[in-house]
Amino acid sequence: MPSHHDTLVAGLLALVEVARYGSLRAAGEQLNLTSGAVSRRLDALESRLGTKLLHRTTREVSLTLAGRTYLERAVPALRLLDKAADTLQDISDRPRGLIRLSLPVNFGRIHIAPFLPEFLDRHPDIEVDADFDDRFVDIASSGHDLAVRVGVLENSRLVAHPLAADQRMLVASRAYLQRQGVPRHPLDLLHHNCLHYTRFQGIQRWPLRRGDEVHNVPVSGSYRANYGHALVIAAEAGIGILHTSRSIVGASLEAGRLLPVLEDWSLPDISIHALLPGRDPPMRVRALLDHLKDSIPTALATAGATGLHTDKTSPPLSD
Repeated sequence: MPSHHDTLVAGLLALVEVARYGSLRAAGEQLNLTSGAVSRRLDALESRLGTKLLHRTTREVSLTLAGRTYLERAVPALRLLDKAADTLQDISDRPRGLIRLSLPVNFGRIHIAPFLPEFLDRHPDIEVDADFDDRFVDIASSGHDLAVRVGVLENSRLVAHPLAADQRMLVASRAYLQRQGVPRHPLDLLHHNCLHYTRFQGIQRWPLRRGDEVHNVPVSGSYRANYGHALVIAAEAGIGILHTSRSIVGASLEAGRLLPVLEDWSLPDISIHALLPGRDPPMRVRALLDHLKDSIPTALATAGATGLHTDKTSPPLSD
């Protein structure tokens, strides 16, 4: 019969994966267990603790308040066990083991995914489990080892390492600008369809500066999304004006699918950080952090240089 501690550890590992993936099946795949085995571990854990940790339906599984509280308190204990094992690995002076990585979908696809094979080739004893998801993930309780975040940081419990700053800009398609007119002043945006990325708080107001003149323009539009690439597609299709990163739309600018808007006005750069759950990460996580510090600025500089010069042979836009 499993001991009290065996039940707690096995159940906690199952709970972490269920909280992360939202289903027993996906958790079982991560743990090499059947859904039934995961369910039994969770049942045993709830029985030991004397409280319900999960809401379970036929379609989804979600944490109860007790489940969230237990994870927040118990995950650090798992990290201590991992850290003890990592200490032995550090003695061997060779990084090894699994890194669970949380990445924003669009930024991760364009600027991080291309550099991960090089990292894995350099460190053959490291495995990476990359989770591409624009939803907020609290890595203090989710089991992730490192997260890359674009924009304002909210969780002060995490350790933030600055990676780069990304240049922001306004873009629209030639068809949209010909149909709706070219904005000449930030206040002209009040009369345009402005596409809104819902993951950036406060982005409903676009702060534009030229010298000492600043306008914090309240914008509105017909399309909002939490997935940046969907908004790029909409902008290319002529739906409206998009506030985005030059590094994200560099190829679209180069190909002429999008054009800069209000180029003589600037928007604040947006910060990119790596977030860690603690100040003393294992060697494998330090290795990935160093790799990201080198690769992301290079990726942004390369992508930002693309599209700096639009096609001068295209017909000029008129108001």
